[in-house]
Amino acid sequence: MNGRRRPISVALLGAALLLVTACGGGGGSDAGQDGKGKSDKAEANKPSQAVVTVAPKDGAGDVATSGALKVSADKGKLTEVKVADSKGNPVEGKLTDSGTSWTPAHHLAASTKYKVHAVAKDSAGRASAKDSSFTTLTPKNTFVGTFTPEDGSKVGVGMPFSVRFTRGITHPEDVEKAISITTKPAVDVEGHWFGNDRLDFRPEKYWAAGTEVTVKMNLDGVEGRDGVYGKQVRTVKFTIGRSQVSTVDAKKHMMTVERDGKVIKKIPVTTGKPGYETWNGQMVISERLRVTRMNGETVGYGGEYDIKDVPHA
Repeated sequence: MNGRRRPISVALLGAALLLVTACGGGGGSDAGQDGKGKSDKAEANKPSQAVVTVAPKDGAGDVATSGALKVSADKGKLTEVKVADSKGNPVEGKLTDSGTSWTPAHHLAASTKYKVHAVAKDSAGRASAKDSSFTTLTPKNTFVGTFTPEDGSKVGVGMPFSVRFTRGITHPEDVEKAISITTKPAVDVEGHWFGNDRLDFRPEKYWAAGTEVTVKMNLDGVEGRDGVYGKQVRTVKFTIGRSQVSTVDAKKHMMTVERDGKVIKKIPVTTGKPGYETWNGQMVISERLRVTRMNGETVGYGGEYDIKDVPHA
């Protein structure tokens, strides 16, 4: 009897040891995975190392319209920057310094409240955000530009877009940058200053007939001279009509009229006498009047002529 019982006891003991070993090994493996998961979760829940800074400070007033706004990130990179005025109009800008700095693409409008929302992420992808607002200065002195041609006009191929400013401009690059011109079909258009109060835009040669021109004058907030700011925002559209170019030969006293590249007429003309020679160069007929007064003082003479009623001028 005793001899038969011993094998059974040994077998049961072996099975028990095997069960304990298996359970112990499985328990050790699960404990390791739980520890790693908790560590990753804890790391992800740590605050971002990235720090977003907005200048000017939140709530600032009387802020300059140029050079004051800047968003930067320390220990991270900017992933989102939104700046808009109180009407929701966005301010375009660009990232620099490998994504650690943002500045606006142009000046800001005067007397305007802006809101800033910026987000940066650190090397672990954790985000940090900053919201602020500020208000730009209200200028004591301002200027505007009067322009030709008017919105909706149809003009000749030689007509420039000309702006006369109500104050002399001492920051011409800033003012010129605030006026953008697009055309259809596309053509390069350059600005040229006459003194400090007139700015003309035109292509190198004549406009092509049928060209559609759009001018955006974003002068509000641009500092034209120290302490003097623009207060004008306008969009002007005009089109170019048929090509008509008249060439005067002063020696032969003859004017040749070409329309769309073809000579349509030759007209005898008079020109200035010796000592008062007619000016050479390209000139634009910028207006047509049934009757006008022609006074030599308007072109630099000392009163040599003053004709009150000149028809078809």
